[in-house]
Amino acid sequence: MRTSLIVLAVLELPFRSRRVGAGCGFLAASVLATHALGAPFVPDGNMPREQIPELHKWKLDPLFPEDAAFEKGMLDAKSLRDKLLGFRGKLGSPADLASCLAIYFETRLLTNRLTLYAHLRFDGAQKDAKLSSMNDRSLEAMNELMRSSSFIRQEVLALDAGAMAAARKAEPKLAAYAPYLDGLLRRKSRVLSPEAESVLALAGDNLWAEIDLNELPSDHEKTFGALLGDLPMPSINDENGKPVKLTLASYSKYRASSDRRVRKEAVDALLGTLKQYHDALASTLSGQVKTNILFARARGYSTALEAYLDKDQIDPSVYRSLVAGVRNNLAPLHRYIRLRKQLMGLSDIHLYDLYAPMVKSVLLDFDYAEASKIVPQALTPLGNDYVSVVKLAIDPKNGWVDVYPNKDKESGAFCSAVHGVHPFLKLNYFGGLDDVSTLAHELGHAVHSHLSMKHQPYVTSNYAAFNAEIASTINEKLLSDHLIARAKTDEERLFLLNELVETIRTTIYRQALFAEFELAAHTAAESGTPLTAELLEKTYGGLLRDYYGPEFVIDANDDAEWAYIPHFYYKYYVFTYATGLAAGIALSEKIKREGPSARDAYLGMLKGGSAAPPLELLRRAGVDLTKSDAIDAAGRLLAATLDEMEKIAARLPKK
Repeated sequence: MRTSLIVLAVLELPFRSRRVGAGCGFLAASVLATHALGAPFVPDGNMPREQIPELHKWKLDPLFPEDAAFEKGMLDAKSLRDKLLGFRGKLGSPADLASCLAIYFETRLLTNRLTLYAHLRFDGAQKDAKLSSMNDRSLEAMNELMRSSSFIRQEVLALDAGAMAAARKAEPKLAAYAPYLDGLLRRKSRVLSPEAESVLALAGDNLWAEIDLNELPSDHEKTFGALLGDLPMPSINDENGKPVKLTLASYSKYRASSDRRVRKEAVDALLGTLKQYHDALASTLSGQVKTNILFARARGYSTALEAYLDKDQIDPSVYRSLVAGVRNNLAPLHRYIRLRKQLMGLSDIHLYDLYAPMVKSVLLDFDYAEASKIVPQALTPLGNDYVSVVKLAIDPKNGWVDVYPNKDKESGAFCSAVHGVHPFLKLNYFGGLDDVSTLAHELGHAVHSHLSMKHQPYVTSNYAAFNAEIASTINEKLLSDHLIARAKTDEERLFLLNELVETIRTTIYRQALFAEFELAAHTAAESGTPLTAELLEKTYGGLLRDYYGPEFVIDANDDAEWAYIPHFYYKYYVFTYATGLAAGIALSEKIKREGPSARDAYLGMLKGGSAAPPLELLRRAGVDLTKSDAIDAAGRLLAATLDEMEKIAARLPKK
């Protein structure tokens, strides 16, 4: 999953960046952070990394103590790959099969550590040629492992059912690898001839990869990242009229400005720049989509959707049900657009108005120390054991979190983990309420990974992408509930209720829009239609109109927003944010309603890793996403929240 090894979201996560305030609110927290010596520290995306306090950077020693140890690890991985190849042609022997799998998983774990270490080093210094090379070499080591281990699949699947059953009975050590072997056998019909498999492996096919589909970036994704990294970003004038260089990391901050001129300049600047380069970006996305289709068809799948959901045993109907369910619940979103326009005192509402605060008098800022207290308090319904892991993660002495932005640091946020080592969280923390929500979100991934690794062996510790966003979004919902319950004025409550609405909008509706766009792009390409910039913009613009309704004004460059969203390169991943929040809403309400029994059922899902199919683990926790109940419940929550917002708004002075 995108949070399990390398979250190569080379750009900002636009749906994670809802708003950054610029003032003080009911907690009266300062935007200044405090470093180890107690002096004020002001986050700045253009600050050199060496000026960031060491206390708020990753400590990578648990992976490798230094680059020299990494280089030794690269040599060790090569030796293990060579040793692995010595088993080629011998897997008919149960003992040799068990020994081969032991070496394979040892090599895979070491290679996971190598790729994670190299990526985290490179993440903070994207322009460093040495670290870029290190990152590329580690990824190539993973590719080499995929190629070197391809014979395992071929030889295992060459055994008939009787031979495999006999092998398992004869060699008890094979029991440890039963989930892996069962996963291979389930898709036996998708295996091609050895010659064809070799060609697909050389072409980069990872539909059959024993690593996660999204751990390795494709060449198209890397090109996309390079294109965006090289875009000539313009300057805008901030709230004080001072020229500032717009960056992908700072875009969400200025897009959320309470000054309409500033946020309009920011959105126009980025989207206008994307429009200038839309042909190149369309070509890159088209290449990714065509590659997905090629690999799917080569293995006999009717669509890329079917192929890429099959790894996690998700029926395509779940994806289509999400889109249909959200479409059936657009009325509350249209109602919200009208209310936002009213509360902001606008005669018309645009894309650049969606992220601005609606109640200027209660803008909230939190320094990182304050956020580190608020989040554990909010998560107390999940129990003491859960909160103890959260506190362990955010304690700066432990080096789990890289907190602040710096020059040449990759924008966005993620959590990455490898078995046997604590998770690593990346933030670009400026101090807004959205940053607190992002912290809670990534801590959800961290605790999920921690519990999965603690309770599962390596073979089944890597939980499915489909369930990856449930733990993160349930944390956001609990944080929202915590803050709303403590609001002391109508203005505060209205603001925080709107934050809840924005979470639903950006994580369910916006991600469903992305999912529909991704499906439309693949469907067009599967029918032979070229994915030109014009077609992609027509598709995206049409979705904006449908989702946001008749009162939403679409400007000339809004339909180019698709061009900077990295998740379209992640092979049908983005829909899991929407299903994740819908499930998270349902589970959080269930936990509050039923108490410890519901909480323990939920924690059982987090501990389950991939020991069972993701839909089954979720069903045991109490949510069935083969039905529309969770999506419909999210729609009802949105409508009910709007009811309360409208009542409060009626009591407030008119603008």
